[in-house]
Amino acid sequence: MPSRTALVAAALAVALAAAAAGCAGDGAPARARDGRVKVTLDDFLISPQRIRSAPGRITFRVTNEGRIGHTLRVKRGDRDVAAVKTLLPGASATAAGTFSKGDYKLVCTLGNHEELGMYGTLTVR
Repeated sequence: MPSRTALVAAALAVALAAAAAGCAGDGAPARARDGRVKVTLDDFLISPQRIRSAPGRITFRVTNEGRIGHTLRVKRGDRDVAAVKTLLPGASATAAGTFSKGDYKLVCTLGNHEELGMYGTLTVR
């Protein structure tokens, strides 16, 4: 018979897997309107997780609503196209870049934040 600790650990694993599945962003992607998009960083989520935009200059207005510091990097391959350095809780900043057609990765680069769910995509079409 499994121990109580093993049962609690199994229940926690199921709950975390269900929560992670909900972060997949099944809804329609957010749109960058007039080259601007608001992004919220939280513990451990980037919202919106999927963004669409036309090519050109995009400005990201980023706010950290979490309880710990977070960053935002918008990457194409290994190159940062736009980046916000570490934001402490409650802080905001902007970052901008010029984007050509393609797919870009949104990510918090601190610790294991990406593995905990702080990632997303920007699709430029």
